[in-house]
Amino acid sequence: MMGILRLLFKLPDRKRIQILEASLSLLSVRIDHLEQALAFATFPNQDTRNRLNDVIGQYMTIRLHDTIVRGTLIAVADDSLEIEDDQQRHILVPTAKIISVLYESGG
Repeated sequence: MMGILRLLFKLPDRKRIQILEASLSLLSVRIDHLEQALAFATFPNQDTRNRLNDVIGQYMTIRLHDTIVRGTLIAVADDSLEIEDDQQRHILVPTAKIISVLYESGG
């Protein structure tokens, strides 16, 4: 790193600016790539939310890290699912805790 800085300081200003602009451009592309990867990796992503919205009203089994929740899907939010269990209790399930969702696909 120090070698690169020494080299930059020995170069003429115009060349230094070109190198810094190229570095900035590469960093910008990398940030865009990482933001896209994060958006894709976030659960539930938009495609998953759309699929879950299509099955609102269906009975499902949700496996969490430490338990299983069974019931009817009532609502889908960005960070949780609302389920009505067999005793008609409404349960908010944080999506960060979900390992899997099982339901009967209609069709």
